[in-house]
Amino acid sequence: MRTAVLLLTYYGCVLYGLFNPAFGILFFIHITIFRPDALVWGNLAFGRLHLIASIAALVGYLIQRASLRPTIDDAYQKGNIRIMALFVVWLMFVSLLAEYSVERSLEKTIEIIKIVIICFLFSKVINERKWIEAYAWVASMSFGLLSFWGALQGMVGNYRLDTLWPGGSNYIAAQLALIAPLALAKAVDSGLRLKWRLMFGCCTASIVLCCIYTESRGAFVGMAIGLVALISQTRQRLKIFAAMVLVMTVLVPWIPDRYYERVTTIGAEKEQRDSSAQSRFVLWEIAFRIWHDYPIAGVGLENFSPVKEQYAGQVSDIVDSELYALIFNRQRHPHGMYQGMLAEVGAIGVALYLWVLVRNILCPWPRAFAGSERERGLYLQAKGAQAGLIGFAAAAVFGDFQYLEMVYLQMMFVGAMRGYADAVAGVATSPGRDGRVAAVASEAIRVRLAGA
Repeated sequence: MRTAVLLLTYYGCVLYGLFNPAFGILFFIHITIFRPDALVWGNLAFGRLHLIASIAALVGYLIQRASLRPTIDDAYQKGNIRIMALFVVWLMFVSLLAEYSVERSLEKTIEIIKIVIICFLFSKVINERKWIEAYAWVASMSFGLLSFWGALQGMVGNYRLDTLWPGGSNYIAAQLALIAPLALAKAVDSGLRLKWRLMFGCCTASIVLCCIYTESRGAFVGMAIGLVALISQTRQRLKIFAAMVLVMTVLVPWIPDRYYERVTTIGAEKEQRDSSAQSRFVLWEIAFRIWHDYPIAGVGLENFSPVKEQYAGQVSDIVDSELYALIFNRQRHPHGMYQGMLAEVGAIGVALYLWVLVRNILCPWPRAFAGSERERGLYLQAKGAQAGLIGFAAAAVFGDFQYLEMVYLQMMFVGAMRGYADAVAGVATSPGRDGRVAAVASEAIRVRLAGA
């Protein structure tokens, strides 16, 4: 009975995506986060749900694109898409030159192409204020639900939550670092009713607690950096800081003792590091040596592990017998996004990826938008999204996260927000008779921007 209800609900949402592609893309984001095939249901009927949902949203857009007139300026968003397209072209070139397996590299390139198509669709349908705000709700609430479920599993013994989400604990934790500042920004938005702010506060608490149960040290550092970035960049810093202190006070009794022991190893000396931490430094060194030998195009996506075997006899200066057994003659990833990308796609590939990432982290906001009392909540969300990207960028030093959809979608969210901000700024600075702002026209455009 439960499976039947879920099937009707989820596939009903897929069908509605044909008629409302904006809803369809947000539904895709929801099931990307709160995956029905990866949680307790585990039914094969959900196995293709992501593909079907994305196709339905794309078909819905193609059918209705003539009537989908954007209400925001999409110039900034087009820049994001162009850089992503250049990144894909470079990955195709790299794949054709792959050192070990062209097929492996092309398969991973296709994954990125699928993500960029979703981002393109996002840019075309998330172009009204109501859908921009809906993204923040969907992302925060979905991760809140996933985190609550993960925290419960952690309490009953699911060690590091490795079976909660495809890819394991590090992949979950990196995305929690990405979303935590956005959820916190919603929790302290004075424009929301108290019940919704409390709900977003609960989502933030669940996200932090779930990240703790993953025991991912890199994500913990990234989340801390992202939250500090949000607090330091907003006028509500005292309110946000007080909210974070309250959240952490509530969570302290639920934090397992082993987590404190693991976190204390972050700044440990070489002799005190565990084998997992020490092996990452060795893998990074191997990645840099591969990049030194293949500086332009790297060795191809997913080619790091087989190519590293060629360096087995050249790393005696950094590898002892225990680490050698952990690294060689087995499948290993670089455990560092930037280091691994340098080895696999070269300096140009890393530069293109960082271009779009940094572009959205440092995206400036028009003064008329940033200083508007009316838009204070949206501006806070924008800063939360950027702070999340900062946290993710820090966490990515310790994990291979370049294939996660959510970081690309978060960048598209920032781009959509920038388009809305430009539209608001354009309205606010439009001179009327006698040099005054044309209030009537301004209000009419504001209503249209709000999707009324």
